[in-house]
Amino acid sequence: MIAEIKKTKEFLTHFDKEILNSPYKLDYISKKANIPLQTMYRKIKQNKFTLEEVLAILEVIKPEQFQFEMVQEKIKLAEIQIANGQYTTEEDMIFDVETLLSNRK
Repeated sequence: MIAEIKKTKEFLTHFDKEILNSPYKLDYISKKANIPLQTMYRKIKQNKFTLEEVLAILEVIKPEQFQFEMVQEKIKLAEIQIANGQYTTEEDMIFDVETLLSNRK
């Protein structure tokens, strides 16, 4: 756990450069991450971002990597749920889909 925190700290130390070196303009990043442009400039200058802001920005500047890692997390969670016997049977899944489709009409 300590190693992960140190790694995260190191990443956050250079996060401002990650944003500035991205192929996207700062205006685009701020709009997509829902952070006002002036706030973005201030946060880059101070290099102080919340973890939620970091995730929102990474989703914009590294969309493929972000999606890949999100899918990996969902797979890990599914594996844990299956190992714990938490799963949905095929019959229940079909019933849920049919219920959703019938409610759309």
